[in-house]
Amino acid sequence: MGAPVERLVFLLPIAVVFAELGCHRTTEPAEGDDSAADASSKARATSSTAEVDAGPKHREPDWVLDPADPARDYVGRYLRSTLRYGADTSCVILGSSFRNGESVVEVRNPADATCGAPGALRDTFLVNVAEDRMSLDDPGHHPALRPWPDGSSPDGPPGPVTDNQNLTRWKAPLHDVIEKLKLFPLRIQLYGRGTYPVISLAGWHDVFDPKGDISLLREPAKQLCEVNSGAPMAFIGGMDRTLVLRIDCPANPRWESL
Repeated sequence: MGAPVERLVFLLPIAVVFAELGCHRTTEPAEGDDSAADASSKARATSSTAEVDAGPKHREPDWVLDPADPARDYVGRYLRSTLRYGADTSCVILGSSFRNGESVVEVRNPADATCGAPGALRDTFLVNVAEDRMSLDDPGHHPALRPWPDGSSPDGPPGPVTDNQNLTRWKAPLHDVIEKLKLFPLRIQLYGRGTYPVISLAGWHDVFDPKGDISLLREPAKQLCEVNSGAPMAFIGGMDRTLVLRIDCPANPRWESL
């Protein structure tokens, strides 16, 4: 195709993992919507999460797309989280380009005939990463786009952030690995239209130390990525939401100040 391509890996929809946790939601504004941002700030001040969010205002620990090709990453996360192509979702190829000033992401079958006719075009997505919107180039000849895991339409604003602070019923492989690493989760929020888990811990310890050797986090990061089917995630320690540990898969931990 003459454009950068990426092969998807399989990812179970994260929303399914947390569907039975009894989550409540807090609304996050769409990017660039100042009025929505003001309303959201006022709502948070009186919400049940006020104690956890207490302190100076700072950026939210939202998802971070691949800076090398954010449009391709954006479409890839949508396809994996919604399993648009069923079992074939794991083998399609994404190629990105620009057309008339907008990002275009083509989804094709691989040339080796491992899932369907070699090189066949499945979908063409028109993506506006800055506005957090996406649509099909020729919707009349393709199946309609399903909602993101947070219930939002791909061509509309994001839905509320799922927020769970009662983890007593959380039974999932990711939870098992977190406990094995002797981390104590207190809260889970699903950013990135329900695809990006941000897990608040009781605190940092052992190799999970902002002042420690980052290389010691690569093996734990690998374990977390493998059990989360290659999906990125982030961790926050204690009440301090100004520092986040991002886990970019397959095994790339990094600290970020918010």
